Amino acid sequence: MSPALTWVGEPGYWLVDDPDLSRQVLTTDSFSSSTLTPSFDRFVSERVKEECAFLLDVLSRWFVDQDPPEHTAERRLCQPHFSRGLLDQLAPDIRRIVVEVMDSLPDHPDAVTDISRPISARVIGLALGMGDVDAAVLHRWSDDIARFVGAVYRADYAAAAQRSVMEMADFVERHLTVRGDAGPIGPYRGSDRRQNIAAHTMMLFGGLETSARLLSQLIWAVTTRERTNRAGIDDVDDIIDRVIRRFPPIKFVTRISAADVDLHGTTVRKGDLVLVSLTSATDGPAPALAFGAGRHFCLGMTLTLLEARIVLEEFLARYPEALVDTDGVGPSDNSLYHGFERLPLRL
Repeated sequence: MSPALTWVGEPGYWLVDDPDLSRQVLTTDSFSSSTLTPSFDRFVSERVKEECAFLLDVLSRWFVDQDPPEHTAERRLCQPHFSRGLLDQLAPDIRRIVVEVMDSLPDHPDAVTDISRPISARVIGLALGMGDVDAAVLHRWSDDIARFVGAVYRADYAAAAQRSVMEMADFVERHLTVRGDAGPIGPYRGSDRRQNIAAHTMMLFGGLETSARLLSQLIWAVTTRERTNRAGIDDVDDIIDRVIRRFPPIKFVTRISAADVDLHGTTVRKGDLVLVSLTSATDGPAPALAFGAGRHFCLGMTLTLLEARIVLEEFLARYPEALVDTDGVGPSDNSLYHGFERLPLRL
C-alpha cells in the first residue's frame, strides 16, 4: 500500500487519495455506485432503520447512487433540465437573481448567509421549474441531510434528516410548477411518484450543497490576501478551476468493489467500501475531479459553473477590494465538504 491507497480500519474502508487512481475507480465498472443500501446495512442501527424508513428509502432511490439500468433511465429523464441550451436561456434570470442579492447586501455581509445560500437556493429553484423558494428553509433541509450523511449515518442525526426529507417531499408535491408558458420543457418528472420525490430531493440537496459551498469558497479565494495574488485577478474561469481542484465542494464519493480488483498493486475485495477523493492535482492537463468522472459525472456541473462565473463577475466588479474578516471565519464542520459556516466580509 501507499499514500495513494490506504485501508482505514475503523469503520473499515479503502481511501483513494490520488487523482489518477480516483479517476480509474470512477470510470471502471469494477466499482459500483450503489453504495447507500449496503452502507445502511453496515452502519445504520435496526432502530433507525425502523423509525426512519422513509428517509432511507428516499435516499436509496437517488439515482446518483445507483448503477445502470436504473441510473441510466432516471438520469435520461433529468438530463434535459440541465442542457447547455436551456441553461443559456436561464442565464439572464440567474444574473438577475445574483444582482438582486448583491444589491441587498448589508454593510458587513456574511458570504455564506447573505450571498451563497440565497443565490444557490433561488437558482436551483429556477432550474427545476419550482415556484418561490425560501432559502433558509431549503438550506435547513440540506444541512440536516448533510449532517446525517457526513457523520456516517449517526442515529442522533437521523430523525432530523427524516423530518427534512418529509418536508422536502411535501414541498416538491405542493409547489412544483411549470417553468413559464414560454419555457421549452416543463418541470422534471420521475418515472413514478416515489422516484419523482427521490430525484427532486437529490437535486435540491446536490444543487444547494455543491453550489453554495463552491460560491463561498470562491469568495474566500478572491478576498484573502494570503491565498490570492489580487493584482492578477482577471480570469474568472481560471479562478474557478484553481479552486475546484484544490477545494472541491464535496471531498469524497463512495464506491463498492463489485469484484476482487487489483488496484495500485493491492487487492480490493468484493464488497469493500472505497472512499474516493475528488481533490485534483494543482496543475496538469487532466480535468478537475470536483464533479466526478465517468457515467456519474455531475449532471449539474454546467449550471454550477455558470452560476459561479456570474457570481464572481458581479462580486469582483462591485467589490474589488473586499476582504475576509478572518477573526469571524467558521470553516465547514462537516468532514465530507469544503466550504464555510461563516465567512464575514469587509466590503
